Amino acid sequence: MEAVISKAVDMETTNVKTAHLNWFDRQIANFEESRFGAMAVMLAIQTCWGSIAAGLSYTNDTIYLLAICSVFTMLNNTVLIAQGPAKWCVSIFTLATLANTAVILIEIFGR
Repeated sequence: MEAVISKAVDMETTNVKTAHLNWFDRQIANFEESRFGAMAVMLAIQTCWGSIAAGLSYTNDTIYLLAICSVFTMLNNTVLIAQGPAKWCVSIFTLATLANTAVILIEIFGR
């Protein structure tokens, strides 16, 4: 019973500490709490999102957008699989999401 109470107090203290951080630091703290589960979710989301961007940009005559989405998606996968630092994982995931979203929007609305 004491272990459950101490765990609840620890979780409450962690939540209070992360409430005072900015958005990016909160994401890093949340990532560190459940690192391997978050890595699996981030790998799945970014791989699917990157493949959608690659599929849309493949029909274009130039390969610039295909190269952009491929580089960011593979960089994200590499850092997550190599179990890089939390700051790298979160920041590269954010950059890859923004890059792939931009490629998708360019391909959808650029035609």
